[in-house]
Amino acid sequence: MKKFIGVVGVCMILLWICSCEPTTRVTTTGGPSIAEAQAEDYNGPKARIAVGEFQDKTAKGGWSGGWYGMWGTRWAQIGEGMRDMLTTSLFNTNRYIVLEREQLDTVLAEQDLGASGRVKKETAAKIGEIYGADLIITAAVTEFEGSKSGIGGGTKVLGVALGGGMKKGHVAIDIRIIDANTSQIVAATSVEGDAKSFGLGGATRVGSLPVALGGFSKTPVEKALRACIQAAVDYIVTKTPQSYLRYDK
Repeated sequence: MKKFIGVVGVCMILLWICSCEPTTRVTTTGGPSIAEAQAEDYNGPKARIAVGEFQDKTAKGGWSGGWYGMWGTRWAQIGEGMRDMLTTSLFNTNRYIVLEREQLDTVLAEQDLGASGRVKKETAAKIGEIYGADLIITAAVTEFEGSKSGIGGGTKVLGVALGGGMKKGHVAIDIRIIDANTSQIVAATSVEGDAKSFGLGGATRVGSLPVALGGFSKTPVEKALRACIQAAVDYIVTKTPQSYLRYDK
Protein backbone atom coordinates (compact mmCIF):
# COMPACT_ATOMS: atom_id res chain seq x y z
CA MET A 1 0.00 0.00 0.00
CA LYS A 2 2.83 2.38 0.90
CA LYS A 3 4.51 1.64 -2.44
CA PHE A 4 1.28 2.40 -4.28
CA ILE A 5 0.87 5.71 -2.45
CA GLY A 6 4.50 6.56 -3.20
CA VAL A 7 4.05 5.85 -6.92
CA VAL A 8 0.91 8.00 -7.04
CA GLY A 9 2.75 10.82 -5.28
CA VAL A 10 5.63 10.71 -7.79
CA CYS A 11 3.18 10.76 -10.70
CA MET A 12 1.39 13.80 -9.28
CA ILE A 13 4.70 15.65 -8.91
CA LEU A 14 5.68 14.82 -12.49
CA LEU A 15 2.32 16.03 -13.78
CA TRP A 16 2.72 19.31 -11.86
CA ILE A 17 6.23 19.87 -13.27
CA CYS A 18 5.02 19.24 -16.81
CA SER A 19 2.15 21.68 -16.32
CA CYS A 20 4.68 24.42 -15.48
CA GLU A 21 6.45 24.17 -18.82
CA PRO A 22 5.78 27.11 -21.17
CA THR A 23 3.36 26.43 -24.02
CA THR A 24 2.80 28.16 -27.33
CA ARG A 25 0.06 28.41 -29.90
CA VAL A 26 0.47 29.51 -33.50
CA THR A 27 -2.67 30.20 -35.50
CA THR A 28 -1.74 29.09 -39.01
CA THR A 29 -2.23 26.37 -41.61
CA GLY A 30 -0.05 24.79 -44.28
CA GLY A 31 3.71 24.80 -44.79
CA PRO A 32 6.36 22.57 -43.19
CA SER A 33 6.08 21.82 -39.50
CA ILE A 34 8.27 23.48 -36.90
CA ALA A 35 9.86 20.11 -36.15
CA GLU A 36 10.84 19.76 -39.83
CA ALA A 37 12.32 23.26 -39.87
CA GLN A 38 14.43 22.50 -36.80
CA ALA A 39 15.47 18.98 -37.81
CA GLU A 40 19.07 19.94 -38.54
CA ASP A 41 21.47 22.84 -38.23
CA TYR A 42 21.28 25.31 -41.09
CA ASN A 43 24.40 26.38 -43.00
CA GLY A 44 22.93 27.35 -46.36
CA PRO A 45 22.19 30.68 -48.04
CA LYS A 46 20.42 33.37 -46.05
CA ALA A 47 17.71 35.96 -46.52
CA ARG A 48 18.12 39.64 -45.71
CA ILE A 49 15.60 40.60 -43.08
CA ALA A 50 14.79 43.60 -40.90
CA VAL A 51 12.60 43.77 -37.80
CA GLY A 52 10.29 46.76 -37.95
CA GLU A 53 7.98 48.29 -35.39
CA PHE A 54 6.40 46.27 -32.59
CA GLN A 55 3.28 48.22 -31.69
CA ASP A 56 2.17 47.87 -28.09
CA LYS A 57 -1.61 47.58 -28.11
CA THR A 58 -1.92 46.24 -24.58
CA ALA A 59 -2.36 49.64 -22.86
CA LYS A 60 0.39 48.62 -20.41
CA GLY A 61 3.45 50.00 -22.17
CA GLY A 62 2.84 53.57 -21.06
CA TRP A 63 2.44 52.74 -17.38
CA SER A 64 4.40 55.11 -15.15
CA GLY A 65 3.19 54.39 -11.65
CA GLY A 66 5.02 53.64 -8.40
CA TRP A 67 8.43 55.14 -7.63
CA TYR A 68 9.16 55.65 -11.31
CA GLY A 69 6.03 57.72 -11.77
CA MET A 70 7.00 59.94 -8.83
CA TRP A 71 10.19 60.94 -10.66
CA GLY A 72 8.48 61.41 -14.03
CA THR A 73 10.15 58.35 -15.53
CA ARG A 74 8.29 56.09 -17.95
CA TRP A 75 9.07 52.44 -18.61
CA ALA A 76 10.01 51.61 -22.19
CA GLN A 77 7.18 50.01 -24.10
CA ILE A 78 6.64 46.26 -24.04
CA GLY A 79 6.93 46.20 -27.83
CA GLU A 80 10.43 47.68 -27.72
CA GLY A 81 11.74 44.85 -25.55
CA MET A 82 10.05 42.15 -27.63
CA ARG A 83 11.47 43.66 -30.81
CA ASP A 84 14.97 43.36 -29.36
CA MET A 85 14.31 39.74 -28.38
CA LEU A 86 13.04 38.83 -31.84
CA THR A 87 15.99 40.52 -33.58
CA THR A 88 18.49 38.57 -31.49
CA SER A 89 16.61 35.30 -31.92
CA LEU A 90 16.43 35.66 -35.71
CA PHE A 91 20.17 36.36 -35.84
CA ASN A 92 20.88 33.25 -33.77
CA THR A 93 19.04 30.99 -36.23
CA ASN A 94 21.90 31.56 -38.74
CA ARG A 95 19.25 31.66 -41.48
CA TYR A 96 19.12 35.43 -41.90
CA ILE A 97 21.28 38.44 -42.54
CA VAL A 98 19.60 40.64 -39.93
CA LEU A 99 19.74 44.33 -40.79
CA GLU A 100 19.74 47.01 -38.11
CA ARG A 101 16.92 49.50 -38.53
CA GLU A 102 16.25 50.69 -34.98
CA GLN A 103 19.66 52.41 -34.82
CA LEU A 104 19.76 53.42 -38.48
CA ASP A 105 20.07 57.12 -37.61
CA THR A 106 23.29 56.33 -35.76
CA VAL A 107 24.67 54.49 -38.80
CA LEU A 108 23.73 57.35 -41.12
CA ALA A 109 25.36 59.87 -38.78
CA GLU A 110 28.60 57.87 -38.89
CA GLN A 111 28.51 57.81 -42.69
CA ASP A 112 27.86 61.54 -42.83
CA LEU A 113 30.83 62.08 -40.52
CA GLY A 114 33.02 60.05 -42.86
CA ALA A 115 31.84 62.04 -45.87
CA SER A 116 32.63 65.32 -44.10
CA GLY A 117 36.36 64.75 -44.50
CA ARG A 118 36.93 64.85 -40.73
CA VAL A 119 37.64 61.11 -40.51
CA LYS A 120 40.75 59.32 -41.81
CA LYS A 121 39.75 58.38 -45.35
CA GLU A 122 40.62 54.68 -45.27
CA THR A 123 38.62 54.18 -42.04
CA ALA A 124 35.54 56.22 -42.92
CA ALA A 125 32.17 54.49 -43.28
CA LYS A 126 31.09 54.65 -46.92
CA ILE A 127 27.83 56.11 -48.16
CA GLY A 128 25.69 53.87 -50.34
CA GLU A 129 26.75 50.56 -48.80
CA ILE A 130 23.75 49.87 -46.55
CA TYR A 131 22.01 46.62 -47.45
CA GLY A 132 18.35 46.62 -48.37
CA ALA A 133 15.99 44.12 -46.75
CA ASP A 134 14.00 41.57 -48.72
CA LEU A 135 11.65 40.84 -45.83
CA ILE A 136 10.38 43.06 -43.03
CA ILE A 137 8.86 41.71 -39.83
CA THR A 138 6.28 43.80 -38.01
CA ALA A 139 4.10 42.89 -35.07
CA ALA A 140 1.54 44.11 -32.59
CA VAL A 141 1.59 42.99 -28.97
CA THR A 142 -2.09 42.30 -28.30
CA GLU A 143 -2.06 40.54 -24.92
CA PHE A 144 0.38 40.81 -22.00
CA GLU A 145 -0.62 39.44 -18.62
CA GLY A 146 1.43 38.58 -15.57
CA SER A 147 -1.37 37.25 -13.42
CA LYS A 148 -4.18 35.58 -15.40
CA SER A 149 -5.12 33.77 -12.20
CA GLY A 150 -3.63 33.02 -8.84
CA ILE A 151 -3.22 34.35 -5.35
CA GLY A 152 -0.88 36.63 -3.48
CA GLY A 153 0.11 40.25 -3.81
CA GLY A 154 3.45 41.75 -4.76
CA THR A 155 4.70 44.68 -6.75
CA LYS A 156 3.74 45.90 -10.21
CA VAL A 157 5.91 46.28 -13.29
CA LEU A 158 4.37 47.93 -16.35
CA GLY A 159 1.04 47.59 -14.60
CA VAL A 160 1.36 43.80 -14.24
CA ALA A 161 1.21 42.31 -10.73
CA LEU A 162 4.20 40.18 -9.71
CA GLY A 163 5.13 38.08 -6.70
CA GLY A 164 3.41 35.71 -4.35
CA GLY A 165 1.81 32.30 -4.81
CA MET A 166 0.84 30.66 -8.07
CA LYS A 167 1.23 33.01 -11.05
CA LYS A 168 0.79 32.74 -14.79
CA GLY A 169 2.34 34.59 -17.69
CA HIS A 170 0.56 35.13 -20.98
CA VAL A 171 1.79 36.99 -24.08
CA ALA A 172 0.23 37.23 -27.55
CA ILE A 173 1.37 38.98 -30.72
CA ASP A 174 0.05 39.39 -34.24
CA ILE A 175 2.98 39.09 -36.63
CA ARG A 176 3.39 39.92 -40.32
CA ILE A 177 6.08 39.05 -42.86
CA ILE A 178 6.20 41.73 -45.56
CA ASP A 179 7.92 41.70 -48.96
CA ALA A 180 9.98 44.91 -48.95
CA ASN A 181 9.88 45.19 -52.76
CA THR A 182 6.13 45.07 -53.17
CA SER A 183 4.81 45.75 -49.62
CA GLN A 184 2.80 42.53 -50.00
CA ILE A 185 2.15 40.51 -46.85
CA VAL A 186 3.81 37.14 -47.40
CA ALA A 187 2.43 35.56 -44.23
CA ALA A 188 0.60 36.60 -41.07
CA THR A 189 -0.43 34.84 -37.89
CA SER A 190 -1.16 35.15 -34.18
CA VAL A 191 1.35 33.69 -31.71
CA GLU A 192 0.76 33.09 -28.01
CA GLY A 193 3.02 32.07 -25.16
CA ASP A 194 1.83 30.78 -21.79
CA ALA A 195 3.75 29.74 -18.69
CA LYS A 196 3.12 29.14 -15.03
CA SER A 197 5.14 28.24 -11.98
CA PHE A 198 4.84 28.36 -8.21
CA GLY A 199 6.34 30.75 -5.69
CA LEU A 200 8.79 32.58 -7.95
CA GLY A 201 8.23 35.81 -6.04
CA GLY A 202 8.55 39.31 -7.42
CA ALA A 203 12.11 39.29 -8.75
CA THR A 204 12.70 42.58 -10.56
CA ARG A 205 16.34 42.43 -11.61
CA VAL A 206 17.15 42.89 -15.29
CA GLY A 207 18.93 39.57 -15.76
CA SER A 208 19.25 38.47 -19.38
CA LEU A 209 16.07 40.14 -20.61
CA PRO A 210 16.16 43.45 -22.51
CA VAL A 211 16.13 46.44 -20.17
CA ALA A 212 12.57 47.31 -21.22
CA LEU A 213 11.37 43.94 -19.86
CA GLY A 214 13.91 43.37 -17.10
CA GLY A 215 11.34 43.67 -14.34
CA PHE A 216 9.87 40.33 -15.40
CA SER A 217 13.13 38.38 -14.98
CA LYS A 218 12.71 35.02 -13.19
CA THR A 219 8.92 35.12 -13.41
CA PRO A 220 6.33 33.21 -15.48
CA VAL A 221 6.10 36.32 -17.68
CA GLU A 222 9.71 35.80 -18.77
CA LYS A 223 8.93 32.18 -19.67
CA ALA A 224 5.87 33.27 -21.64
CA LEU A 225 7.88 35.97 -23.45
CA ARG A 226 10.59 33.55 -24.49
CA ALA A 227 8.06 30.92 -25.56
CA CYS A 228 6.17 33.49 -27.64
CA ILE A 229 9.32 34.81 -29.34
CA GLN A 230 10.57 31.30 -30.09
CA ALA A 231 7.23 30.39 -31.65
CA ALA A 232 7.37 33.57 -33.74
CA VAL A 233 10.88 32.72 -34.97
CA ASP A 234 9.82 29.18 -35.85
CA TYR A 235 6.89 30.58 -37.82
CA ILE A 236 9.07 33.07 -39.71
CA VAL A 237 11.53 30.30 -40.62
CA THR A 238 8.82 28.04 -41.98
CA LYS A 239 7.17 30.85 -43.95
CA THR A 240 10.26 32.45 -45.52
CA PRO A 241 10.04 31.76 -49.29
CA GLN A 242 12.95 29.64 -50.52
CA SER A 243 13.62 32.16 -53.29
CA TYR A 244 14.71 34.70 -50.65
CA LEU A 245 17.47 32.43 -49.32
CA ARG A 246 20.17 33.55 -51.74
CA TYR A 247 22.96 35.31 -49.85
CA ASP A 248 26.12 33.79 -48.40
CA LYS A 249 26.89 36.84 -46.28
